[in-house]
Amino acid sequence: MIVIKIILFTLGLICVFPFIFINWIEVLFWHRKRERVFISCAELLSLVPTIFGTYVRNAFYWAVCTDVSWESHFLLGCILAHRENIIGRGAVIGHYSFMGRVSIGDNVILGARVSVVSGKYQHGRPEQRRLQMEVVSEGGVLSIGSNTWVGQDAVLLANIGQNCTIGAGSVVYHDVADNTTVIGNPARKVNLK
Repeated sequence: MIVIKIILFTLGLICVFPFIFINWIEVLFWHRKRERVFISCAELLSLVPTIFGTYVRNAFYWAVCTDVSWESHFLLGCILAHRENIIGRGAVIGHYSFMGRVSIGDNVILGARVSVVSGKYQHGRPEQRRLQMEVVSEGGVLSIGSNTWVGQDAVLLANIGQNCTIGAGSVVYHDVADNTTVIGNPARKVNLK
């Protein structure tokens, strides 16, 4: 089985090489400051269906992002919005999910339409907007620990620990400790027996 996965990944890599090459050109000339070519390629590749699409997305992100495991899975419609992403081995990014800057551990499963936003204040703090001050982005890299499951339609604005469960539709605004289950909007800890 591993041989078949390696063959499919290699075929995906060959198919997306033109996308990888133009991304390298963008990085060479703009030193990672611009991501227009990257996001255009990510949007286009997000539309490729079937298992072939999973492998071409994986090969593309593996080649151009900070550290993406060749054994991760990117399902139809999912997009990484930035190159500064770390995706662990066995991670599954669900259909139509959107990832800002994120570090995802091994064996993490994200349901469909999960949004991982690059922090709570990526468009400035409320008082900056209210007082019409200069808006200072405070986006960062969010972390999702290994062996965590995130339910469909969840929105993550804070770090998630290892071995956590995030309920479907939850909005996570505060960091979640290891081995915790949270649900709701805003997400709150629940004790499951």
